[in-house]
Amino acid sequence: MSELSGNTGRLEEIIDREMDRHPHSQPLLEAFRPLFLVRSRLLEELQLGKEEPFKIDEIRFQGGVPVIEQHPLLQENDPWDDLVRAITPALQEGFPDLRGDLENFEKALSEGKFVLSEYFLQNRDGQENLLSAWAETLSIAAPRIGFVLNSAARVVLEKRARDIAEQIQGLKWEKGYCPICGSFPSLAVIGEKIGERWLHCSNCGHLWRFSRVICPYCEHEEQEGMDFFLIEDKPQEAAFSCDSCQRYLVTLYRVSDLNDRNLDVSALGLTHLDVIMQGKNLLPMAVTDWNVF
Repeated sequence: MSELSGNTGRLEEIIDREMDRHPHSQPLLEAFRPLFLVRSRLLEELQLGKEEPFKIDEIRFQGGVPVIEQHPLLQENDPWDDLVRAITPALQEGFPDLRGDLENFEKALSEGKFVLSEYFLQNRDGQENLLSAWAETLSIAAPRIGFVLNSAARVVLEKRARDIAEQIQGLKWEKGYCPICGSFPSLAVIGEKIGERWLHCSNCGHLWRFSRVICPYCEHEEQEGMDFFLIEDKPQEAAFSCDSCQRYLVTLYRVSDLNDRNLDVSALGLTHLDVIMQGKNLLPMAVTDWNVF
């Protein structure tokens, strides 16, 4: 068995195991399975565009300026068309109601009606404006186009983040947003023995260490006003919440099997916590494709 097929097979096992742990999340896990599998394959196979040598100002970085604001992570010469064409069938398989719209978008792309790199080189406001324009032209809901584009961006961001993680190792970072792409976490992990809290980026998958006594979102530091919600019969499933910013963060608590998990899959398995916390009128620290109801 090749390393690639082994990685895919291992991810299949992780998804199956999560479905056994959380049968209520089976429909979500099955829907996202094709996307997660093709993303795993692309992370191994994809050749990104040639980029400038990595260089950041370490003082600015340690002051809270993430890599993405100092070094381009999404580039014009990245293989955007190939990525979208590879990801589209997985989204159509997992989300059949998107099939027609994604076929129309892919057809427009093949006909050269859009230049995908234009979207990825924009800031957030520019992306929203361009997405709205494309959606209006094709009569497709903007979130549907955004789903495939953001899925493509995730592959590029995660692939670059893996390399950058080694280069920023040892540099001081004390923020609750990702040191690489600047996004807030979708999941936290607290280890079984040491008790450290690690944050999992919602946008590039990077994992970084962060204080357990500070809110990642608003940096509120007083114990009063912060809470920890635990599922009574499942002590590893928890959610941190902050009264100051009214945000919460789904958390894996005192886990010892981190190497046998995929944290995006784990987050999908814990959507019952999202439902509970949003029922308390709290918002997630990061909006994902699965945690807003």
